[in-house]
Amino acid sequence: MPDLYARLGAAASRKVRARSAAFAVVVALAATGSPALPQQPSQPQITGVVTGEGFTPIRIALPTADAAASAAGPAQELVETLRDDLRFVGFFDVVDPSLYHLVPPAKADAVPYDEWRSIGADSLVLGRVSLQGERIDLEARLYDNPNRTLVFARRYGGGTDLARRIAHQLSDDLVRHFTGRPGVALSRIAFCSKHGDGKEIYLMDYDGRRLRRLTTSGTLNLSPVWSPDGERLAFVSWRSGRPAIYVMDSDGKTNRVATAGGDLNSAPAWSPDGRRIVYNSDVDGNSEIYVVELGTGRNTRLTHTPGIETSPSFSPNGREIAFTSDRSGSPQVYIMDAEGLNARRVSSEGEFNDSASWSPQGDRLAFVSRREGRFDIVVLNLASGAMSRLTHGEGSNEDPRWAGDGRHLVFASNRSGGWQIYTMAADGSDARQLTRGSDSFTPDWSR
Repeated sequence: MPDLYARLGAAASRKVRARSAAFAVVVALAATGSPALPQQPSQPQITGVVTGEGFTPIRIALPTADAAASAAGPAQELVETLRDDLRFVGFFDVVDPSLYHLVPPAKADAVPYDEWRSIGADSLVLGRVSLQGERIDLEARLYDNPNRTLVFARRYGGGTDLARRIAHQLSDDLVRHFTGRPGVALSRIAFCSKHGDGKEIYLMDYDGRRLRRLTTSGTLNLSPVWSPDGERLAFVSWRSGRPAIYVMDSDGKTNRVATAGGDLNSAPAWSPDGRRIVYNSDVDGNSEIYVVELGTGRNTRLTHTPGIETSPSFSPNGREIAFTSDRSGSPQVYIMDAEGLNARRVSSEGEFNDSASWSPQGDRLAFVSRREGRFDIVVLNLASGAMSRLTHGEGSNEDPRWAGDGRHLVFASNRSGGWQIYTMAADGSDARQLTRGSDSFTPDWSR
């Protein structure tokens, strides 16, 4: 093991190991004779927005869509996926499906607003699911129950194998309508997992479904990170005999070396414009932070200290880089200008802090902090300096990365025995295990 990892201790070992009161809505995919959809406006009218903390959950009901027998399977998959998506978001409260039979079917000229409100739903989406050959189509309308008005209408369609994707798209449209922010239902999570004697890169949907393997080199492939457009992944691979940073398409079909040299290249992270990758290398003899221009291959060294510098991460505006340094005697989180100047320490608690990740809004850093011999995940508010601890000794918890909505994190934990991938809300609640089986590490969430 390189001397770098011995000096960094557990942090470097992880790298090698792969390490409102609010307007409420009911979504009813009730396909009983809703009339043809009107022309969709280019910008739907927003009648309610969820912002800030302390909001009242949006009450949503999601009845199973009526559909012909031939479309029953895809329709059921669609509505179950949509329910799961909206429950995950954190500000929707799905009305108990056992109450839906109390509401009569909608008619073409009459929406039963009062009946839906009587079971706690304050808005309504009427939908129709149809199947033509190998194509499934969904028509959906969002109604404001108290005002008895149509808020927006949408059409979705695709192959019958795309029912989940259609549900994810509707979920993200609803989230954006009520919050003004993107949803995560269509996002993906990349991670590495043990496979034989090596580790390979895998992808899965945000909820752990549709697992697929991307690399097949039979060597160590670690630390996958998404490009800002979600089309490429940078990762570390030993396929050439020593660690180099590669870039591949998100389908795993095209690979190229981004940078190599020295005995160690690790911890890649993309710039917001997707043109550069910042990373750690010992090419000049010490572990330092470098940035490579993907178009030209030009490498620039950003740090110049006798300490160990690693785990860089670009801020969302591209002007700053968070990184880990032991220049003060122990690994701590620092921020410097993107040119490598004006480094300042931002972690003030804990004997060991590492693996910082910027929130999409750029106002918070999530990172790993060692406490009482275990690694926990904390979030630092950069404006106030306040630090919140999200995990509390449920095993060791490492490598936090933000979702694009700024409301969720993905991370690796050994709380269940082996190392697995989990998600949780940004306040530490609602932890969900996504992977099982082989040990899995270093997740990253697409935007």
